[in-house]
Amino acid sequence: MHTTTQNAAHKAVQAKPCQNCRDNFPLPEAKDVFDQHVVHGYLVRRSACTACPGAAKPCLVKEAPQPQGLPTLPQLVLEAQDFTESLRTVLRACHAIASLAAGASRPQAVINMDGLGELLHLHSDAMEQRLEAIGQRIDAVRKATGPRDTSDRARHLAIDASDQHTHMCQAQLAFEAVADMVPSAANTLTGENLAAALRLLADAMAERTAAMDEMLDALHAALTEAPLHKGSPA
Repeated sequence: MHTTTQNAAHKAVQAKPCQNCRDNFPLPEAKDVFDQHVVHGYLVRRSACTACPGAAKPCLVKEAPQPQGLPTLPQLVLEAQDFTESLRTVLRACHAIASLAAGASRPQAVINMDGLGELLHLHSDAMEQRLEAIGQRIDAVRKATGPRDTSDRARHLAIDASDQHTHMCQAQLAFEAVADMVPSAANTLTGENLAAALRLLADAMAERTAAMDEMLDALHAALTEAPLHKGSPA
């Protein structure tokens, strides 16, 4: 049955671009191909679409990428361990700075106390960034394991790792305090004393980092050995 003139005009007025786009612009059927009213309504709707700004057309907007699955708890632990290993690299560099600092107060030194202060701040910031990344992942694991039974091993290890992270952050703040002190104490602080302080701080952080790594190893094992929670999202 052909569309009447009245119906075609009404549909043309009611046309809304981008509303069920594929259904809104069907090709005229064979029996209607010569029906001027059907073709007119089609062209009106198509013109409305053409006049619509491209930015306002959902059909031209690329679909947002599907969000990736959340990392599992074991994956979060492995990521924390990656940052722990990166922290070890920073600490090895701190030992090199300590060796450099030992001769900073000598006349022929290649670096002065101001330069050492800047260098120490650079490494202190690097420590802070890695500790923040470790802390974020441990906090996620701790929150996820919090509702578990109090006897759950993974729950206890996550709490221990969180406490250890707090100690590591305190050690980093001590390192930062030394970096702040170096330029102002250039007249009273010898390079040998500064080197000894830096090695002490770096060794203390290294010990806590090693302890953290062991905790993360145990935590990863506890999470992967528990079938009930295997693959639980963070």
